[in-house]
Amino acid sequence: MRTALAGLAGLVVPGAGHALLGRRRAAALFVLPLVALAVLFGALYLSGGYIAVLAFVVTPGVLPALGVLNAALAVWRIAAALDVTRGTKEPRLAAGVLGPAMLVLVLVPHLWLGSTIAATSDFLDSTFASGPEATDDPWADEPVETDPSPPWWANLRNDPYSPDPSVTITPPPTKGPRGTFVAGLGTLPGLNVAVPWDRPGAIPWGDDGRFDLLLLGSDASGGRWSRRMDVMLLVEIDVATGKVAMIGLPRNLVNAPFPPGKARDAVACGCLRDLLNALYVEATVRHPDRWPGTGAVEGIGAVRAVVSELTGRPIDAVLVADLWGVIKVVDAMGGLDIYIPSTVRDEHYPDPILGSIDLVIKAGRQHLDGRLTLAYARTRHQDSDYSRMVRQQTVLLAIRDQIGPATILNAPGLFKAAKGFTWTDLPRSSLPSLVELFGKAANASVKQLRIVPPKYPAWLTPEIVAKIQKNIAELLGLPAPTPEPSPSASPLASPSPSPSATPAPSGTGPSPSPTPSGGPSPSPSPNEATSSPSPTASPAPAPT
Repeated sequence: MRTALAGLAGLVVPGAGHALLGRRRAAALFVLPLVALAVLFGALYLSGGYIAVLAFVVTPGVLPALGVLNAALAVWRIAAALDVTRGTKEPRLAAGVLGPAMLVLVLVPHLWLGSTIAATSDFLDSTFASGPEATDDPWADEPVETDPSPPWWANLRNDPYSPDPSVTITPPPTKGPRGTFVAGLGTLPGLNVAVPWDRPGAIPWGDDGRFDLLLLGSDASGGRWSRRMDVMLLVEIDVATGKVAMIGLPRNLVNAPFPPGKARDAVACGCLRDLLNALYVEATVRHPDRWPGTGAVEGIGAVRAVVSELTGRPIDAVLVADLWGVIKVVDAMGGLDIYIPSTVRDEHYPDPILGSIDLVIKAGRQHLDGRLTLAYARTRHQDSDYSRMVRQQTVLLAIRDQIGPATILNAPGLFKAAKGFTWTDLPRSSLPSLVELFGKAANASVKQLRIVPPKYPAWLTPEIVAKIQKNIAELLGLPAPTPEPSPSASPLASPSPSPSATPAPSGTGPSPSPTPSGGPSPSPSPNEATSSPSPTASPAPAPT
């Protein structure tokens, strides 16, 4: 029995069983590798806490090495236990004790850890850029318009979020069997594709001491054959202090300024004569010859460039999340607890699974699955785009706050769910720097600014753009940027005095109303910058 118990101790801590039996040399041999590992990670922890440990773990090449080390450690623990019981006079007793113990204490935890390491490494490899090499066709499912004669808006299928849902329209012709978007299968491009902008490096921010990350929520579901960026959030982190600023951009801004180049030169006003969330379609379908790059990367690059021009901020990196992935991620988390301040009702919500439904989400604290979480963040018929922006940020903060021990235990399922639904031009080599930066920002103050009416009208003019840039600079504590002269003093068209929902059948696109449909903007006014020590997800924040 004493030998069997010593074998059990050696299974828990290699070398402990040998020490119990007085075999000091063997005990030192088996325990020394564990001491070396403990010293390594202990030194990392003392140098910078858990942030330093995490930064080391995500360094390229470390996770595969940890996978090998995990397997070796499992073998080492079993070898230590077997060596202790070698030559025992009661082999059956030792086997009866060690057999179940090996299964529970070694095989199960090491298999879980191995699968977690493998899933994490695979997710990071698929999400973060791994090299600058280009491919001939970075996104095989990208639709191609071959007949430019119909007006551009006639290529949008029956979509309740389009300007006129009563119009019956057809998808564009395509070249050959290039396929269509399939919701839920992960439709973001591979990360080895070339991008039409300078890719970030291991230190993914410039010399200004600030990291500007553009977060895009991409929607390609609900019968849409193309993609719209319905969530646009510019997040800036001060590298020295970790202070965070968040600038929310609504989808329905009109006349957003183009960057210098072919796109600006081709339009008299030098701007997008359409809603801002249609920019992806503008760059990939309507006028792909005016933008650098190809396919989805061309569209993402166009959004990046225009947001930079509008805000006056250099964008260091882009992170795109397919909104379809919200369903999979939230379900992998076991659902999401969200406080609903008032009942949400949409009689014609375009559910990606069930089609048009009568959506009702009651007020109060609710536990939502992935499908209802997406519906809460996506519906807008009851109120407005600006209220929807608040709900979207509530969902993001709730996901952040509810990633706890249970979620971590299901890390393989979580990473599998997210794979294929996130894309960034950040390279793997930048992860250690990002972990350290986000560690500073975790408890830092957060300032928010939403570019929404009445302070910022949806119909942009050069004067409004200059005001936006000035207010953003004030929010960040920076000098106001010097405005560049635009090709025209103002957009060619002026907003219609009476809003109309029907798009004009013009080859240059509709002239949307400056006040989007969907109800009045939330009250109190959601346009003033606010500051809080740490944002919380519930109860849901009031529009600020």
